[in-house]
Amino acid sequence: MQSPGARRPHGPGIALGRRTMLALSCASLLLLGGCAIAPADADSDASVTEKVPFATAGDQELLLDACLPDGGKPAPAVVLLHGGGFTEGNRVAGGMRELCTRFATAGFAAFSIDYRLVPSTVYPGQVQDVQSAITWLREDAQVERFGIDPERIGVLGSSAGAILAQEVGTLGDGPLDTGARVAAVASLSGVSLMTEEALSLGRPSEEAIGMILAYLDCESPAADVCPQSAEASAALHVDPTDPPMLLVNGEDELVPAEQVEAMHAALDSAGVSSEVIIGRTGAHGVSLLAPAVSDALLEFFTEALG
Repeated sequence: MQSPGARRPHGPGIALGRRTMLALSCASLLLLGGCAIAPADADSDASVTEKVPFATAGDQELLLDACLPDGGKPAPAVVLLHGGGFTEGNRVAGGMRELCTRFATAGFAAFSIDYRLVPSTVYPGQVQDVQSAITWLREDAQVERFGIDPERIGVLGSSAGAILAQEVGTLGDGPLDTGARVAAVASLSGVSLMTEEALSLGRPSEEAIGMILAYLDCESPAADVCPQSAEASAALHVDPTDPPMLLVNGEDELVPAEQVEAMHAALDSAGVSSEVIIGRTGAHGVSLLAPAVSDALLEFFTEALG
């Protein structure tokens, strides 16, 4: 395993190619889920407000937990998206609460959200839930309530949540400080391409392919029967106005590293800043967050959100 290496200049301001040694390990990994990171420090200054409703989708009330810093000026905000293969998980489980409080301790307003799950809801319902949270946070009432800067909102996703983070980051074009646009995206083990051709990227497992197809509500990713396989593929919708991205993946994990390479290539072609970190063999989602990667994550959002 390689130790942390030097960054190589890439794109307009953010580097590509740092490889980081991870210290965390998990007894097992849930498919497209992840495992919990270590708890935040006990003396954290973060305040947590739980179960805040931000939208109603059908008959389901969607909730978030707000982890806020101790500060008197408007803070940049980061929306956190859990993993779980689209079929399970929530805003608290799988290390999301610890991640939420760590961001707040570092001076960010962090919001860990719930989104609807498969099979009751399929694509694009989950994407719409994330967009609802972002636009809700930009409302004057929430800006004042949580003390956030509505022009500085980023999104971080783990596994299934990383797919949503990439999708939200590449939807639309133009300014990154209005509507459901975001100014930064960090992806922990995210799938960027879901088309039939993407099955040749690395060696995705049959179970992983099945979960993606369930999310897309398709029996096959073929374009003639599943046009949403292209619609949901973030790498196919990158444009020059999209936000900078931090793409983190493990060696030989559930999501092939070739997915990261495809997303990086798309961003590079569009002139969008990106950074790639390849971590420990087998590590997936939040299990990639060893100290060096956690530091890189905070550095990325600090630079991108000012």
